[in-house]
Amino acid sequence: MIRVFLTLLMVCIFSPFLAGQGEGVSPAETSLSPGSEQIRLSLEQSILLALENNLDLEVQRLTLASAERDPLIAEAAFDPLFRTGFTISKSSTTSTSIIEGAEVGEQSERDNRTYFLGLSGQLRYGTTWNLRLNGSRSATSAVSVFFSPLNYRGAYDLSLSQPLLRGFGRSITETSLRIAIRNVEASRLAMRRAVETTVSSVVSSYWDLVYARRNVEVQERALSEASELLEINRRRLEVGTGTELDVISAEANIETQKASIIDAVNQYRDLQDVLLDKVNSPEFRIGGDSGPMFRDLEVIPTTPLELPDFPVVMAEAVEAALITRLELVQRDIEIANSEDQLLLSEDQLRPNLSVDGGWNQPGNDISFDGSWSNVGEDYSWNAGVNFEFPLGNRAARNQMLQSRENLRRSQVSREQVSHAIVLEVTRAVRELLSARQSVETTRAATRLRRKELDGETRRLEVGVSTAYQVLQVQNSLLQSQVSELQSRVRLRKAIATYRNATGTILSGRGIQLD
Repeated sequence: MIRVFLTLLMVCIFSPFLAGQGEGVSPAETSLSPGSEQIRLSLEQSILLALENNLDLEVQRLTLASAERDPLIAEAAFDPLFRTGFTISKSSTTSTSIIEGAEVGEQSERDNRTYFLGLSGQLRYGTTWNLRLNGSRSATSAVSVFFSPLNYRGAYDLSLSQPLLRGFGRSITETSLRIAIRNVEASRLAMRRAVETTVSSVVSSYWDLVYARRNVEVQERALSEASELLEINRRRLEVGTGTELDVISAEANIETQKASIIDAVNQYRDLQDVLLDKVNSPEFRIGGDSGPMFRDLEVIPTTPLELPDFPVVMAEAVEAALITRLELVQRDIEIANSEDQLLLSEDQLRPNLSVDGGWNQPGNDISFDGSWSNVGEDYSWNAGVNFEFPLGNRAARNQMLQSRENLRRSQVSREQVSHAIVLEVTRAVRELLSARQSVETTRAATRLRRKELDGETRRLEVGVSTAYQVLQVQNSLLQSQVSELQSRVRLRKAIATYRNATGTILSGRGIQLD
């Protein structure tokens, strides 16, 4: 069960979302899709909804629930087994001796009925046991002075077998149980890692949506500035200081900006669908849980694109990741399971030496009650030692070699994962530092391009510059604004990537898992 510990969660997260649905957005918010229902969605809301509804997480929850039953299944190997049965048989035989109770050549009828009740099982040190209560009723039509025509038998049987070499000890008999318990922990780690990956993916998609919406705004401002240039060129044409070509170029630029806006809006809708699919809230789909299609929505991201101060140190980040990343713990579990499998394979190389014993107490009488009340007067017991060893034992030897190779493979896999984590964190730190530098340079470039455009516009108005030069500066400013926006979003995504690489994305967002 996922618990999200965020301050004033219900008030600060759900209230704006519900308000956005019920009242709509403020009039100042420009609609990119006229006719669509607008909803406000913060980053925290997106993460919370994804944790509750994301299908990848649901698959992991079901996988974990299934894995949690494996230890119970393994433990059942030590559950006793109850058995019972009843058999009835009848026969007709020709007598060959008067001792059988009939004249020679005379037919006699026999009626035999047997039953048993039993418990059997295995103890944790490898001992197998079997306790049975056996009973029978035998009746014959023949009459003889040597035996009764009706006879009842009852008996207690107890047999034990204790392996001394192969299969001896809890380290062998509980192998499946230990592996199942570890696999439950591995499934829990996989579930946590899936949550980390989902949160990181939602954060990345959210900032992509922020970029797409801001990009539409940038393109619309560029269209407004292109329209202003068109008006300037028309006035200059009227007074004779401009040319028809200047007006045509400005008009062509306006149409180009309109096409850019169309592309930007389309990109925004695509990225909105990506985010909504990861969030997977039934409220966003037609028909709720059963609806695969999204409603006609326009998602307005409300989390501001702020650039936090996020200092990082490469060595500290790598060291922290090697402690917190769950994949290494999963590989440790895999190594422990491989060691147990090797232990089991080595056990199969041992000879099979066992001590066996049994105890039997029968009872006989002409009545059912008497047969059981007489139990204990007679008895028998047996004890012995059994030894067996397959010559060559090639199957066990090769299985042991396979287990050794699997153990070594698990150890190499852990080392491989460790190297991959170091590489991932190194790249994440470099990307974070590069994104921060990119924000500074693109911000400066945008500021300088704005000053350049203002200067060129004034020069155009006084006849010193040309309309073509102003148009070029406008396009350069647009590219600088887009680059600055991309770098800002890139920094926020780089922070999320860094947290995911170091295994701190959940703690960084106040998320704890039971």
